[in-house]
Amino acid sequence: MSTNNCFSFSRLGLVMKRDLMENWKKNLYALLGLTFAFLITYLAMMGSYEDASISALKAYVDSHVESFAIISFFALVFYASLIMNNMQTKEARLSYLMLPASPLEKFIARALYVTMGIVLMIFVASLLAEAAHWLFMPFFKDLPEELKVCVWPEAWGKIFDAINPFQTQNVYLNIVEGTDPSTWQQVEKSMFFIYLMGYAASLWQHSIFVLGGNYFGKHSFLKTIGAMILIGILIGWACTFIDWDGLEWIADFIRSHSERLTEEMVAGFISFIFFAFTALNWWLSYKLFTRRQVVEPKFRLL
Repeated sequence: MSTNNCFSFSRLGLVMKRDLMENWKKNLYALLGLTFAFLITYLAMMGSYEDASISALKAYVDSHVESFAIISFFALVFYASLIMNNMQTKEARLSYLMLPASPLEKFIARALYVTMGIVLMIFVASLLAEAAHWLFMPFFKDLPEELKVCVWPEAWGKIFDAINPFQTQNVYLNIVEGTDPSTWQQVEKSMFFIYLMGYAASLWQHSIFVLGGNYFGKHSFLKTIGAMILIGILIGWACTFIDWDGLEWIADFIRSHSERLTEEMVAGFISFIFFAFTALNWWLSYKLFTRRQVVEPKFRLL
Protein backbone atom coordinates (compact mmCIF):
# COMPACT_ATOMS: atom_id res chain seq x y z
CA MET A 1 0.00 0.00 0.00
CA SER A 2 1.37 3.39 -0.97
CA THR A 3 1.62 6.08 1.68
CA ASN A 4 1.88 9.56 0.27
CA ASN A 5 1.65 12.89 2.02
CA CYS A 6 -2.11 13.09 1.44
CA PHE A 7 -4.32 12.15 4.36
CA SER A 8 -6.38 9.03 3.66
CA PHE A 9 -9.50 8.13 5.63
CA SER A 10 -9.38 4.59 4.24
CA ARG A 11 -5.90 4.02 5.68
CA LEU A 12 -7.01 5.63 8.96
CA GLY A 13 -9.93 3.21 9.10
CA LEU A 14 -7.65 0.23 8.44
CA VAL A 15 -5.26 1.31 11.20
CA MET A 16 -8.13 1.69 13.67
CA LYS A 17 -9.58 -1.66 12.63
CA ARG A 18 -6.21 -3.35 13.18
CA ASP A 19 -5.84 -1.64 16.56
CA LEU A 20 -9.28 -2.79 17.68
CA MET A 21 -8.71 -6.36 16.52
CA GLU A 22 -5.32 -6.69 18.21
CA ASN A 23 -6.38 -5.04 21.46
CA TRP A 24 -9.91 -6.40 21.78
CA LYS A 25 -9.07 -8.11 25.07
CA LYS A 26 -7.74 -4.90 26.60
CA ASN A 27 -10.78 -3.02 25.36
CA LEU A 28 -13.09 -5.67 26.79
CA TYR A 29 -11.33 -5.56 30.16
CA ALA A 30 -11.58 -1.76 30.15
CA LEU A 31 -15.31 -1.93 29.39
CA LEU A 32 -15.88 -4.50 32.13
CA GLY A 33 -13.79 -2.46 34.57
CA LEU A 34 -15.81 0.68 33.92
CA THR A 35 -19.06 -1.27 34.18
CA PHE A 36 -17.94 -2.77 37.50
CA ALA A 37 -16.95 0.67 38.83
CA PHE A 38 -20.35 2.14 37.92
CA LEU A 39 -22.21 -0.88 39.26
CA ILE A 40 -20.42 -0.96 42.62
CA THR A 41 -21.09 2.75 43.07
CA TYR A 42 -24.78 2.35 42.22
CA LEU A 43 -25.16 -0.59 44.61
CA ALA A 44 -23.48 1.36 47.41
CA MET A 45 -25.96 4.19 46.88
CA MET A 46 -28.92 1.82 46.89
CA GLY A 47 -27.86 0.51 50.28
CA SER A 48 -27.59 3.98 51.80
CA TYR A 49 -31.07 5.32 50.99
CA GLU A 50 -34.11 4.34 53.06
CA ASP A 51 -36.15 7.55 52.78
CA ALA A 52 -38.80 7.85 50.06
CA SER A 53 -39.24 11.62 50.15
CA ILE A 54 -38.89 13.85 47.12
CA SER A 55 -35.66 15.29 48.47
CA ALA A 56 -34.27 11.78 48.89
CA LEU A 57 -35.15 10.95 45.28
CA LYS A 58 -33.42 14.12 44.09
CA ALA A 59 -30.34 13.31 46.21
CA TYR A 60 -30.43 9.74 44.87
CA VAL A 61 -30.31 10.94 41.26
CA ASP A 62 -27.73 13.65 42.02
CA SER A 63 -25.44 11.10 43.67
CA HIS A 64 -25.59 9.00 40.50
CA VAL A 65 -24.66 12.02 38.40
CA GLU A 66 -21.76 12.96 40.69
CA SER A 67 -20.37 9.43 40.76
CA PHE A 68 -20.74 9.17 37.00
CA ALA A 69 -18.81 12.44 36.52
CA ILE A 70 -15.97 11.36 38.84
CA ILE A 71 -15.56 7.92 37.28
CA SER A 72 -15.79 9.33 33.76
CA PHE A 73 -13.20 12.03 34.42
CA PHE A 74 -10.79 9.48 35.88
CA ALA A 75 -11.31 7.16 32.90
CA LEU A 76 -10.73 9.95 30.37
CA VAL A 77 -7.43 11.13 31.87
CA PHE A 78 -6.24 7.61 32.68
CA TYR A 79 -6.71 6.29 29.16
CA ALA A 80 -5.33 9.54 27.73
CA SER A 81 -2.04 8.66 29.41
CA LEU A 82 -2.19 5.26 27.66
CA ILE A 83 -2.37 6.75 24.17
CA MET A 84 0.82 4.91 23.17
CA ASN A 85 0.25 1.83 25.28
CA ASN A 86 0.42 -0.31 22.14
CA MET A 87 4.10 0.65 21.67
CA GLN A 88 5.48 -0.48 25.00
CA THR A 89 7.74 -3.24 23.65
CA LYS A 90 10.22 -3.38 20.79
CA GLU A 91 8.04 -5.82 18.85
CA ALA A 92 4.94 -3.66 19.28
CA ARG A 93 6.80 -0.54 18.13
CA LEU A 94 8.21 -2.35 15.11
CA SER A 95 4.78 -3.66 14.16
CA TYR A 96 3.06 -0.27 14.56
CA LEU A 97 5.77 1.86 12.95
CA MET A 98 5.93 -0.43 9.92
CA LEU A 99 2.23 -0.10 9.15
CA PRO A 100 1.61 1.18 5.57
CA ALA A 101 0.14 4.47 6.80
CA SER A 102 1.46 7.95 7.46
CA PRO A 103 2.51 8.99 11.00
CA LEU A 104 -0.38 11.46 11.14
CA GLU A 105 -2.90 8.71 10.37
CA LYS A 106 -1.42 6.44 13.02
CA PHE A 107 -1.41 9.22 15.61
CA ILE A 108 -4.99 10.27 14.84
CA ALA A 109 -6.09 6.63 15.15
CA ARG A 110 -4.69 6.50 18.68
CA ALA A 111 -6.06 9.97 19.49
CA LEU A 112 -9.57 8.93 18.47
CA TYR A 113 -9.26 5.84 20.63
CA VAL A 114 -8.45 7.81 23.81
CA THR A 115 -11.10 10.47 23.14
CA MET A 116 -14.18 9.36 21.21
CA GLY A 117 -13.51 5.69 21.88
CA ILE A 118 -13.38 6.15 25.65
CA VAL A 119 -16.48 8.39 25.60
CA LEU A 120 -18.36 5.63 23.75
CA MET A 121 -17.03 3.07 26.22
CA ILE A 122 -18.22 5.17 29.16
CA PHE A 123 -21.66 5.47 27.58
CA VAL A 124 -21.97 1.70 27.04
CA ALA A 125 -20.53 0.85 30.47
CA SER A 126 -22.95 3.17 32.28
CA LEU A 127 -25.85 1.63 30.36
CA LEU A 128 -24.72 -1.91 31.19
CA ALA A 129 -24.28 -0.95 34.85
CA GLU A 130 -27.78 0.54 34.95
CA ALA A 131 -29.21 -2.64 33.44
CA ALA A 132 -27.18 -4.90 35.76
CA HIS A 133 -28.11 -3.09 38.97
CA TRP A 134 -31.77 -3.96 38.36
CA LEU A 135 -30.81 -7.60 38.88
CA PHE A 136 -29.79 -6.72 42.43
CA MET A 137 -33.05 -4.93 43.26
CA PRO A 138 -34.62 -7.96 45.03
CA PHE A 139 -31.68 -8.01 47.47
CA PHE A 140 -32.42 -4.45 48.66
CA LYS A 141 -35.68 -4.96 50.49
CA ASP A 142 -35.31 -1.77 52.53
CA LEU A 143 -35.07 0.37 49.39
CA PRO A 144 -38.36 2.31 48.96
CA GLU A 145 -40.39 1.63 45.84
CA GLU A 146 -40.10 5.31 44.88
CA LEU A 147 -36.34 4.86 44.50
CA LYS A 148 -36.62 1.77 42.33
CA VAL A 149 -36.49 3.83 39.16
CA CYS A 150 -34.34 3.85 36.06
CA VAL A 151 -31.88 6.61 36.89
CA TRP A 152 -29.83 6.35 33.68
CA PRO A 153 -31.94 8.58 31.35
CA GLU A 154 -32.58 11.19 34.04
CA ALA A 155 -28.92 11.23 35.03
CA TRP A 156 -27.83 11.69 31.42
CA GLY A 157 -30.41 14.46 31.08
CA LYS A 158 -28.94 16.25 34.09
CA ILE A 159 -25.44 15.81 32.66
CA PHE A 160 -26.53 17.31 29.34
CA ASP A 161 -28.11 20.27 31.13
CA ALA A 162 -24.93 20.75 33.17
CA ILE A 163 -22.63 20.84 30.13
CA ASN A 164 -24.96 22.75 27.81
CA PRO A 165 -23.11 26.02 27.06
CA PHE A 166 -26.22 27.79 25.74
CA GLN A 167 -27.59 28.63 29.15
CA THR A 168 -28.55 31.94 30.64
CA GLN A 169 -28.46 33.41 34.12
CA ASN A 170 -30.78 36.04 35.53
CA VAL A 171 -28.89 39.08 36.79
CA TYR A 172 -29.91 42.53 37.94
CA LEU A 173 -28.39 45.53 36.16
CA ASN A 174 -28.52 49.15 37.17
CA ILE A 175 -29.08 50.84 33.83
CA VAL A 176 -28.72 54.39 35.16
CA GLU A 177 -25.86 54.91 37.58
CA GLY A 178 -26.89 56.24 40.96
CA THR A 179 -30.57 55.27 40.74
CA ASP A 180 -32.41 53.41 43.42
CA PRO A 181 -31.74 49.64 43.47
CA SER A 182 -35.47 49.04 43.21
CA THR A 183 -35.30 50.32 39.64
CA TRP A 184 -32.73 47.75 38.57
CA GLN A 185 -33.80 45.56 35.69
CA GLN A 186 -33.58 41.79 35.55
CA VAL A 187 -31.96 40.55 32.35
CA GLU A 188 -30.79 37.19 31.06
CA LYS A 189 -27.05 36.89 30.80
CA SER A 190 -25.45 34.29 28.51
CA MET A 191 -23.12 31.80 30.19
CA PHE A 192 -21.51 30.66 26.94
CA PHE A 193 -18.03 32.10 27.54
CA ILE A 194 -17.97 30.85 31.13
CA TYR A 195 -18.73 27.32 29.93
CA LEU A 196 -16.25 27.75 27.10
CA MET A 197 -13.55 28.54 29.64
CA GLY A 198 -14.46 25.39 31.58
CA TYR A 199 -14.30 23.28 28.41
CA ALA A 200 -10.96 24.79 27.46
CA ALA A 201 -9.49 24.11 30.90
CA SER A 202 -10.75 20.50 30.81
CA LEU A 203 -9.29 19.89 27.35
CA TRP A 204 -5.98 21.35 28.49
CA GLN A 205 -5.85 19.01 31.49
CA HIS A 206 -6.68 16.07 29.23
CA SER A 207 -3.94 17.08 26.77
CA ILE A 208 -1.38 17.07 29.60
CA PHE A 209 -2.02 13.36 30.15
CA VAL A 210 -1.83 12.78 26.39
CA LEU A 211 1.57 14.45 26.36
CA GLY A 212 2.67 12.43 29.39
CA GLY A 213 1.54 9.24 27.70
CA ASN A 214 3.72 10.05 24.69
CA TYR A 215 6.76 10.99 26.73
CA PHE A 216 6.91 8.47 29.56
CA GLY A 217 7.49 4.85 28.79
CA LYS A 218 5.99 2.94 31.69
CA HIS A 219 3.47 3.95 34.37
CA SER A 220 2.72 7.09 32.38
CA PHE A 221 -0.39 7.98 34.42
CA LEU A 222 1.41 8.06 37.76
CA LYS A 223 4.47 9.77 36.29
CA THR A 224 2.32 12.45 34.67
CA ILE A 225 0.61 13.18 37.99
CA GLY A 226 4.00 13.26 39.70
CA ALA A 227 5.35 15.66 37.09
CA MET A 228 2.31 17.93 37.49
CA ILE A 229 2.77 18.01 41.27
CA LEU A 230 6.49 18.74 40.91
CA ILE A 231 5.85 21.55 38.42
CA GLY A 232 3.19 22.98 40.72
CA ILE A 233 5.62 22.98 43.64
CA LEU A 234 8.30 24.67 41.52
CA ILE A 235 5.84 27.32 40.34
CA GLY A 236 4.75 27.96 43.92
CA TRP A 237 8.39 28.24 44.99
CA ALA A 238 9.15 30.63 42.12
CA CYS A 239 6.17 32.81 43.07
CA THR A 240 7.83 33.53 46.43
CA PHE A 241 10.48 35.57 44.58
CA ILE A 242 7.97 37.75 42.74
CA ASP A 243 7.63 41.34 43.86
CA TRP A 244 3.84 41.48 44.03
CA ASP A 245 3.88 45.13 45.06
CA GLY A 246 5.49 45.95 41.72
CA LEU A 247 2.52 44.44 39.89
CA GLU A 248 0.05 47.00 41.15
CA TRP A 249 -0.02 48.47 37.66
CA ILE A 250 -1.99 45.42 36.52
CA ALA A 251 -4.72 46.09 39.07
CA ASP A 252 -4.70 49.78 38.12
CA PHE A 253 -5.02 48.88 34.45
CA ILE A 254 -7.96 46.60 35.16
CA ARG A 255 -9.72 49.24 37.25
CA SER A 256 -9.18 51.93 34.61
CA HIS A 257 -10.55 49.68 31.85
CA SER A 258 -13.25 47.94 33.87
CA GLU A 259 -15.99 49.02 31.47
CA ARG A 260 -14.32 47.36 28.48
CA LEU A 261 -12.90 44.36 30.34
CA THR A 262 -16.19 42.54 30.63
CA GLU A 263 -16.61 39.09 32.10
CA GLU A 264 -17.20 37.64 28.64
CA MET A 265 -14.02 39.22 27.25
CA VAL A 266 -11.88 37.93 30.12
CA ALA A 267 -13.39 34.44 29.91
CA GLY A 268 -12.89 34.39 26.15
CA PHE A 269 -9.26 35.47 26.48
CA ILE A 270 -8.55 32.81 29.13
CA SER A 271 -10.29 30.22 26.93
CA PHE A 272 -8.05 31.20 24.02
CA ILE A 273 -4.96 30.69 26.20
CA PHE A 274 -6.17 27.25 27.33
CA PHE A 275 -6.98 26.23 23.75
CA ALA A 276 -3.54 27.41 22.62
CA PHE A 277 -1.79 25.34 25.31
CA THR A 278 -4.00 22.37 24.42
CA ALA A 279 -2.98 22.63 20.77
CA LEU A 280 0.66 22.92 21.85
CA ASN A 281 0.44 19.75 23.95
CA TRP A 282 -1.15 17.80 21.10
CA TRP A 283 1.49 19.11 18.66
CA LEU A 284 4.31 18.10 21.03
CA SER A 285 2.67 14.68 21.44
CA TYR A 286 2.62 14.23 17.68
CA LYS A 287 6.26 15.29 17.37
CA LEU A 288 7.24 12.82 20.09
CA PHE A 289 5.35 10.10 18.26
CA THR A 290 7.03 10.82 14.91
CA ARG A 291 10.46 10.58 16.60
CA ARG A 292 9.82 7.20 18.13
CA GLN A 293 12.28 4.49 17.21
CA VAL A 294 12.19 0.71 17.26
CA VAL A 295 14.83 0.76 20.03
CA GLU A 296 13.95 3.49 22.52
CA PRO A 297 16.76 5.66 23.93
CA LYS A 298 17.58 4.81 27.52
CA PHE A 299 16.51 8.19 28.90
CA ARG A 300 13.01 7.56 27.52
CA LEU A 301 12.59 4.26 29.39
CA LEU A 302 11.75 5.90 32.70
